[in-house]
Amino acid sequence: MNDQHQSCTDERPTTADAKERIFSFSIKKTFLLILSITIVASGWFYVRESARQNERRQVLDQPQEDIEGADQTDDTHPLDPILKIAYQSIKRMEENLVDYTAVLSRRERIGAQEMPPSSMEVKIRNPRDDQAFSIYVKFTKPENTKGREVIWVEGQNDNKIVAHESGLLGLFKVVQAPDSFVAMVGNRYPVTETGLLRLMQKLTQYGLRDRKHGDCDVQIIKNIRVAEVDCTRLRIVHPHKQEPFTFHIAEIDMDMERMIPIRLATWDWPLAQQEPPLVEEYIYHKLRLNAGLKDLDFDPENPAYNYPD
Repeated sequence: MNDQHQSCTDERPTTADAKERIFSFSIKKTFLLILSITIVASGWFYVRESARQNERRQVLDQPQEDIEGADQTDDTHPLDPILKIAYQSIKRMEENLVDYTAVLSRRERIGAQEMPPSSMEVKIRNPRDDQAFSIYVKFTKPENTKGREVIWVEGQNDNKIVAHESGLLGLFKVVQAPDSFVAMVGNRYPVTETGLLRLMQKLTQYGLRDRKHGDCDVQIIKNIRVAEVDCTRLRIVHPHKQEPFTFHIAEIDMDMERMIPIRLATWDWPLAQQEPPLVEEYIYHKLRLNAGLKDLDFDPENPAYNYPD
């Protein structure tokens, strides 16, 4: 009889066993909840980011205006004085600007989200007969991107970027298309759109396009100080939102002595009773022209860089 009672006692779960099972069940529930939230959030981010990137890709894929063949500087449109300056800038850079270094600061709005201000060191070689278009970028701000490095050389690595992230992710070298999903997260444009010459070419294409679709308000303002450089501000305003205009206001601050852009900023059309929201701003600080950059400056094996093996 005692043996039978003892056996029943042994089979009955103790209070400690019950608590352990409840605790284990709670951990599983918490883990599944966190996992579900992560999956839903990741899916939402992917859908939103994909839509944003597709929208930007459509803008970049718009038909390109023929800069070389266009003759749109006959002073019959408000944009013509700005187009004349743009043409002069492009010609000067194509003829005389071999390479340069700078610190590029940027502010961008991606979709409805205003991104933290960022800063990066850049080295750029312009495309010429004796050298490929080459870009090196090292992020210095914000803290979560500090140390990220990106290299792109036109025609090398199947025209892909070679990059690494900051922190623990910096242990891995990544080779991918410059407009891939991962490369475009947190960026309005692929790295291949970086640089003074590319900036002026794109602005000229937009100007030639916009010239065909109605008037706009244009101001040329002298004696603007930007990044410790005396500039002339070219200000363009499209009062009414309509196709194919991509901005409400654009400002290009030109160093007229060297014929290079120092700053670009654009604003979107405002909602009722609100100020126009800033879409993007790029400022080139500490520009050093014709710095004598070498192939090593665009090589991940450069010992001054922090690319993993």
